[in-house]
Amino acid sequence: MSINRPPGYLRVSLLSACNLQCSYCLPAGKRRPTIFAPDDRVRSAIRLLHHFGIRKIRFTGGEPTLSKSLCELVSFVKALDGDIHTAITSNGVLLASKAQALSAAGLDSANISLDTLDPAKFRALTGRDYLDRVISGIYAAAKHIGSVKLNCVLMQGINDDETEKLILFADSRGLDLRFIEFMPNRYSALGDPRFVSSDEILDRLPWDLRPLPGRPNGAARYYTAPSLAIKVGFISPVSHPFCDGCDRVRLTAGGLLYTCLYDSSSINLFDLLTADYGRARTAFDELMRSKQFGGCRSTTGSATTLPSFFAMGG
Repeated sequence: MSINRPPGYLRVSLLSACNLQCSYCLPAGKRRPTIFAPDDRVRSAIRLLHHFGIRKIRFTGGEPTLSKSLCELVSFVKALDGDIHTAITSNGVLLASKAQALSAAGLDSANISLDTLDPAKFRALTGRDYLDRVISGIYAAAKHIGSVKLNCVLMQGINDDETEKLILFADSRGLDLRFIEFMPNRYSALGDPRFVSSDEILDRLPWDLRPLPGRPNGAARYYTAPSLAIKVGFISPVSHPFCDGCDRVRLTAGGLLYTCLYDSSSINLFDLLTADYGRARTAFDELMRSKQFGGCRSTTGSATTLPSFFAMGG
């Protein structure tokens, strides 16, 4: 399905590097290429896409806090247009030392990955003994950054037994928590045994969770309960696709611009902007007109045709 809808939300992968190796992103034994987005080209791309109506920019990776230019890019966006919402998605490892500077630069919000509260599981999932650093990063972000949410990728038989514990942890700190369904990717196609549906998790939870009104173009379905001070969200791209409301575009560290994680169509925006600004505008407009709204359930190709999340920022 193709719908001509203007983009509102840009996700920018600043680099492919990461200080963790999460199994659902890049399995053990797999190597990631080292790609860093040139600052000047990122700025040029943001200027162009701002012209087309982008109102929210999320910096991703890899791990965006490894970028030496992250604060400067946040400041650049705010100087370009103070009404643009600036955000990051981070694993939290470095946030204890960076949260205050990011807030001063103008960062509006942060999503922080927290897939387990068990140190042994964390090591098995990420290859690092960094859970304490992540927890410290969450505390620092909650102190300095205006809006902080926790993200948890749920995996059957791995961390789906921790949902209650994670909700209680988030509630004790006043941080909304979103559970994300395990998505097909380069290293795991549809039908992976780690998949567990959001509805199954909802049925297991002991709270009287009540749905909250949804946001236009929002990916998450939110719930709350009388005994909880937070919202519990479910991002369910497999069981409850939200493609019809999608207004996202994704820019990789190599300059490729995609309208969907699961559509291989792209343009090299960095190259186009370097060669001819007018051509870049035309190419972007054509890409948006061809945007498909099929999502991960429409994937029929081999695993090699599926996205690699470390390259596209998820």
